[in-house]
Amino acid sequence: MEFKKFLPGFKIMSYYGTVRERKEKRHGWKGQNAFHVCITSYNLILTDQHIFRRMPWVYMILDEAHNIKNFKSQRWQDLFTFRPHRRLLLTGTPLQNNLMELWALMHFLNPVDAVGYRADFADWFSKPMDRALEDGRERDDENQERVTKLHTMLRPYLLRRMKADVEKELPAKYEHLVYCKLSKRQRFLYDEFMARSETKEILSSGNFLSVVNCLMQLRKVCNHPDLFEVRPIVTSFAMRESAVADFEDKELLIRRHLLASSPFDGIHPAFSQITSHEHLSFNASTARRLLDGSSHLPGAKDLPGEPPPRDFRTIDGFRRWSDHQKSEAKYGRWRHITYLNRQRCAVRPLYGSEILTTLASIATSRQRLFGQTSSPHPHYMETTSMLLGAVKSYRQRTDSVHPLINTFAFATPPVVARDISSLILRAVEQPVAELAADPNFDILHLPAVKLQIAFPDRSLLQYDCGKLQQLDALLKERKAGGHRALIFTQMTKVLDILEIFLNFHGYRYLRLDGSTKIEDRQKITQRFNMDTRILCFISSSRSGGVGINLTGADTVIFYDSDFNPSMDRQCEDRAHRIGQIRDVHIYRFISKHTVEESMLRKANQKRSLDDMVIRDGDFDWRKMLVSDIQMEQALDQVEDAEDAQAARYAAAEIYQDTRGEQQEFDESGPLVARQAGASAEEGAAEEDEGEEEDDGLTGLERYVLRMVEEDWSYFSEWRFK
Repeated sequence: MEFKKFLPGFKIMSYYGTVRERKEKRHGWKGQNAFHVCITSYNLILTDQHIFRRMPWVYMILDEAHNIKNFKSQRWQDLFTFRPHRRLLLTGTPLQNNLMELWALMHFLNPVDAVGYRADFADWFSKPMDRALEDGRERDDENQERVTKLHTMLRPYLLRRMKADVEKELPAKYEHLVYCKLSKRQRFLYDEFMARSETKEILSSGNFLSVVNCLMQLRKVCNHPDLFEVRPIVTSFAMRESAVADFEDKELLIRRHLLASSPFDGIHPAFSQITSHEHLSFNASTARRLLDGSSHLPGAKDLPGEPPPRDFRTIDGFRRWSDHQKSEAKYGRWRHITYLNRQRCAVRPLYGSEILTTLASIATSRQRLFGQTSSPHPHYMETTSMLLGAVKSYRQRTDSVHPLINTFAFATPPVVARDISSLILRAVEQPVAELAADPNFDILHLPAVKLQIAFPDRSLLQYDCGKLQQLDALLKERKAGGHRALIFTQMTKVLDILEIFLNFHGYRYLRLDGSTKIEDRQKITQRFNMDTRILCFISSSRSGGVGINLTGADTVIFYDSDFNPSMDRQCEDRAHRIGQIRDVHIYRFISKHTVEESMLRKANQKRSLDDMVIRDGDFDWRKMLVSDIQMEQALDQVEDAEDAQAARYAAAEIYQDTRGEQQEFDESGPLVARQAGASAEEGAAEEDEGEEEDDGLTGLERYVLRMVEEDWSYFSEWRFK
């Protein structure tokens, strides 16, 4: 698109696609004027590098040149083997972590004269400046002198263009540090992890990978505790079989044989203390008297009498005393038997035989009257419509207390046994058991299910994390002001949590991560920029930080910070770029008293290194041009008139040599050439005749100004003082 806008006459070949498609595009590409510019990706040029090396390339331009910052990488080594006439690197972050990355870029441009050998560069600049940053001595005289030397070495190879140079009305950018307190759960997990003996051993061992792993675990706790330890879904421990089932074959079968055949007979006194005060019917009383045969038991009425004296001196006296002891023992045994017999006869059943007989006769007569129904559900639980208004059903009572049940039914039992209900209902007729097991019949089914499983409350997602609490307050404030936000994070799982958080609050959002297809990225970004109803755009800083225009947002939120501050700076530029009409506010979340504060200090050290080496280097070609002009002015004042005139002639001759190349793009020839040629031919005569206005500038200065005005119209407002 940029080539079509600024160079519409160029032939552009976009080199991409499958192996077959790329082969078709290469057909005839060595012909004259087949194309002027070939655009491809890093991966494709490395895949087809054996083909690309055969072409006599004039210029190799690498965009996002920080991709070759590591000279040990295979990408750097393969691209370095290309031999074009010129090389150009484009990047917004030439210095990301250390000076050796900058050396890799400079060495790629000019391996002979750029910045020397790697070991020498490390000894001269990289190692001393790293130590100075760590010690806080970056501004002392020695390091300032070292930085000045580095600027001198880099200035011939480095040009820096600021956004403010291109867009005069670019809005301001404000950065805010938002310190977040850890929640109670976060602080517990953080301290617990640091207190582990395993963690202390890893930190003391100094193993790099192990220490980094500990660091990542701590960052997970800071971002959200669910990343470190998920809040569990509470369920009961369901035993496969209950303790009763182990004795089923023995106890239950024996009881069936010992008890009466009818399941509704009396209850054993050892398992029930139920007593009834209701009067028995005449038939039941008669049956009870017949069962109570205590008066007919032998020996129950024969009392032992008065005990004889204990006489152990005579045989007759000892015999009488021994017989009396035996009769007392016999009487005691019969008395206990009589007591047990009366206790058994005194037990009353829950449902008497008369009631059971009556109900059985009603059911039999109903079947004879209406016939056997084909419905699988018997009518045991039906009620008459006459009593519905007078007596509430269980369903009606449940509905009336539903708020209480729904609020307070939350205690999940620790252990449950699955087959207890089947053991209890085994003595009940099968149709009734099936009806009772139906969820539609069980009016307390929903509360029962709620007691079986307990999900974490949705609001705990926010209140378990200090950053989400701050994010909630910030989004409410920005939404009320009509602002829209970009939220960046490094972890894909944090994006999942942010999605749940935004859905919980009802915010509209779009998501972009590494799994998003390249062809879908443009659609997503265009939709966000066009649809103002979308409040948030959540993205991974690794996937959403390059090549995406998101000027529809004026708020950038870094949920977590990158080790490399240049990655965060690229994410900032997605919103603060040409086309933005509002001030951009950047919020960076940092958890208090955690490892994130140390990461921030390290990132600030890297920013300081970038500020010293790149930002303070004045790598601006306008300033370089001004310096050259000032030098020419100074030389013009101190040199002889003949030498100054010769310098003006030399400048005109240089331009005459380059005019032929420019005419390929402008057949009419630039106005500067005619003016420069005229000034070269007439020379001093122009000054004597006063044909040109005397503005205090030398001929070289006028030449530069004319060239700028002719070829670059957007520089026409520049003035050199």
